This record gives sequence, C-alpha cells and structure tokens, in this order.
Amino acid sequence: MSTFWNFTRDDATGNGTIQLDGEIVTESDWWGSGGQVVARSFRNRLATCKDITVYINSPGGDVFAGAELYTALREHTQGKVTVKVTGIAASVASLVAMAGDEVLMSPVAYMMIHNPWSMMAGNSADYRKEADVLDEITEGLLAAYTAKTGRSRDEIAAMLDAETYMSAQKCVDLGFADGILYQEGEDDGKEKKPTASVMMQGKQHGRAAALARVQPNLAELNRRAEIIRRAKIIGETIR
Repeated sequence: MSTFWNFTRDDATGNGTIQLDGEIVTESDWWGSGGQVVARSFRNRLATCKDITVYINSPGGDVFAGAELYTALREHTQGKVTVKVTGIAASVASLVAMAGDEVLMSPVAYMMIHNPWSMMAGNSADYRKEADVLDEITEGLLAAYTAKTGRSRDEIAAMLDAETYMSAQKCVDLGFADGILYQEGEDDGKEKKPTASVMMQGKQHGRAAALARVQPNLAELNRRAEIIRRAKIIGETIR
C-alpha cells in the first residue's frame, strides 16, 4: 500500500527524515482498508529514530490523518523534531508543522490556515450536526496554533475565518515558525555567499574609502583656488 509520506533512517546516527509531499491521505485511505496500518507504521518508524527532520510540501488533506501525524510527532521523545517547510504547508499540513520542536521555513515557502470544511448530504438536522462537528474540529486546530504561537484564541480564530496565507517572514513574525532557512549564521556546510547586510557594509566601507581619497583632493583644490583668488586680487591691484 502506498503512503503519503516517505521515511529514511541514517543507521550511522540513528536520525530519521520524513518527506510529506503532496496531499495527506483522504479519509478512505486512512480509516478504510489498511488505513490503520499506515498510522501504526508511521509511529513504529518514529520509534526507531533519535532526531527527526520532517520536510513538508503539502496542500493539506484529511484532518484526522493530519491530527494523527501531529500527535505522533509531538509524542516523539527520543530526540528533536525539526520541521522544514519547503513549498507550502496549507490547511491540515500546517497543523502537522506545529508539531516541530523547531519550525523552519524556506524563504520562498508559505503556510495557509483556515477553518475545516466538509462535503456531505442529508437533511437539515444532518447539516446542523455537521456544523457542530466542524466547530469542534476548529477547537482542536485553535489549541495547536495557540500553543505554538502564544497568540490569543480570538486572533487565531480571526485568521482561520479569513483563510490566511503567510510568507516565511510572516510565519516567523506571528510565531508559526522559528526561523528561515539559509539565513546568515546558519551552517549548512556550503560556502556562504555575502548576505545583504554584509554587501551593504562592503558598499559603505568602499564609500568611506572613496571619501577618504577625495578629501585630500578637495584640500588641494581649495589651496589652488586660494592661490588663484589671491593672484586675481594682486592683478586687480596692479591695474
């Protein structure tokens, strides 16, 4: 049976990597034939690892499947859970991201949070009951988002109502993420390119050096101008 996640383990370090790429399984995949096997297999794989890095690029999917992932990652106590959002963590995928001890965003990645929705058929009583169910699911989402961000329930609820998209920087500013990948000071083993701040400092240093070179020239020009001015005064006096 295919899964919506891919797991690898480094035998040398005992650390694991999980790729969540694409839609998190639909209800039939998760709860239907073999669905519980997927959930159990996910937890069993986590148990074999120390530190876990979770890469997320997902538009979301089934809220209960996402809740299972969130819970399993939160309960991982053998090591640190680092979440890296590489493209988008939307809908319930953003819930999964909240399970990280550290959440890092690619500078070109996004998150989207919104209220849960469903499709159903039935009479008016069925629809009222479904609305109540969705409200209860929303409470679970609010608990996870407020726990991560430290923001108020009302503020997060307003963001869910608005279906809020957030850039990497906005995620950090609002507390949904802890940092942005490839920023100055992060050691990724690659040769560092000058950052904007370093380049600006270089420009400022170059400008200061240029001004230092110009200053003596200005002094020399002023000296020559004074000589010319005095010569003119002498010339006018002679005439």
